[in-house]
Amino acid sequence: MKTWLTRCLLGGLLVAPAAHAQTDDDPYAYPEDEPGPTQEQLDEEEAYERRRRNTDQVEEFRDISEQEGEDGDFKKLAGTDDPNKGFAAELLAGALLLDSSRGRFAEPVLGLGIRATWEYGRILDIEPLREALWADLRWTYGSQSDGTAFLKGRSSQHYFTLAPAYEFKFGKSDFGIFGQVGGGIAYQSTSITIDAAETKVNGIKPVIQYGLGLRGRPRVFGDSNMRLSLRLEAMGFRRGYLNDFFLGGSAGVAF
Repeated sequence: MKTWLTRCLLGGLLVAPAAHAQTDDDPYAYPEDEPGPTQEQLDEEEAYERRRRNTDQVEEFRDISEQEGEDGDFKKLAGTDDPNKGFAAELLAGALLLDSSRGRFAEPVLGLGIRATWEYGRILDIEPLREALWADLRWTYGSQSDGTAFLKGRSSQHYFTLAPAYEFKFGKSDFGIFGQVGGGIAYQSTSITIDAAETKVNGIKPVIQYGLGLRGRPRVFGDSNMRLSLRLEAMGFRRGYLNDFFLGGSAGVAF
């Protein structure tokens, strides 16, 4: 019994100094900091960064765009900000300056008409040409009359034309200037009345349409696909040896 007590006392004396050596105020012991990267590792990281900067960052995107997925070919995102189909309808009005047969500069009359526009550049899948290429199917009309109560004449001009155009946009705006050249037919209807007798003469000639103008298609509402279609233009119509000019504008809707 005495031997067992002696051993317990000796064991307690050995443990007590270690317990008192670690107090609550002492900082926790942490392992030593790990050694930093070596010069060889730093050189390898720098070489990797250099190779990454010289690599084509869009190569992977380009590879995906050329592959065929579950839903068919990769769909390009061009035009998602403008989901319009590229069609427009407009009413036009202005001054139609008919070539004068009496030696005058021109015979000014009221010019009216209608046209339909298709932005066919959208089907070419080339972003710079998306809204730059378009074409008009157009009808323009004007008439004039002159004479006395006994002798009078009346003539009306109808221009049916199809004309492609190229537009230079003003940066990212919805406006631009355009040049246009096309062709079609000019239908002329003339009637001459002498007293009560009337004689009618009709004819068709090829016509060349050419001119310049300013075109805009501002958005009607912020979240709407519908846009206004506006235009100011100076357009010429060459029929035979005669040159007629239309100075005016048009307004309509694009969708």
